[in-house]
Amino acid sequence: MKRAWLIALWLLLAVAGAWWLLRPTPQQTALRSRELATRGLAAHLAARFPGQRALVLSNPYTRRPGLAKGIYAQEQAGLRGLEKGFGRAISVAAVGFPELKPEAQENPLAVEMDPSSPTPLSYLVTDESLDKLVQAHPDCELVVSLIGLPAALGRVQAWRTESRVKFALLFPDLRLLGGAAAVRDAVQSGKLAALVLPKPGAPADQSAASRDFTQEFERRFLLVTPDTVDETIATYPQLFGLATR
Repeated sequence: MKRAWLIALWLLLAVAGAWWLLRPTPQQTALRSRELATRGLAAHLAARFPGQRALVLSNPYTRRPGLAKGIYAQEQAGLRGLEKGFGRAISVAAVGFPELKPEAQENPLAVEMDPSSPTPLSYLVTDESLDKLVQAHPDCELVVSLIGLPAALGRVQAWRTESRVKFALLFPDLRLLGGAAAVRDAVQSGKLAALVLPKPGAPADQSAASRDFTQEFERRFLLVTPDTVDETIATYPQLFGLATR
């Protein structure tokens, strides 16, 4: 009896030790979360716009060697999620890297920006960088940005109503888009095909994950589309800078 108890205790300790050694690091869980978010965004776009070609906007700093490994890993996680979500329905024609402002190339901290912005690169890229990439890829009517849009959005021709280009955004700075009313108009007009936002009150990245991709995505994120934009603004007004009741 005592021998059986000792064996059971040893097995329990072995399992606990294995879990401790194999558990994901905070960086791994953050990368997994980003991949999940972009996969959900891409899956929606694939269902809605099959057959289209996409231009993906990514971090221009990743073209430089010698950066922290996490910066490159973050970019790859986002691109991996898009690839999985698009499947064969949408092809990525190009991954574009917006041009940086001269001062941002030398020292990003020298550029004045809102430190609370979820898309700091919005302040670091040139005003015309997005239009240059769109013009270089005229076959892409769908632009998926993993880094936000230029802060001077009013100067971006592709953002204007007459442009055929539509956008899908990951964790955008809604203030730069103009707030609740502007976001609603952009989504309903089709200029904003979809955007993904973190879901308030969502479980931490380290919490147990569901094996069902859709269920896990819905636990953690909000997918804003023409069908959900009004409900999202009404349910989570704080995300759009509106006062809560």
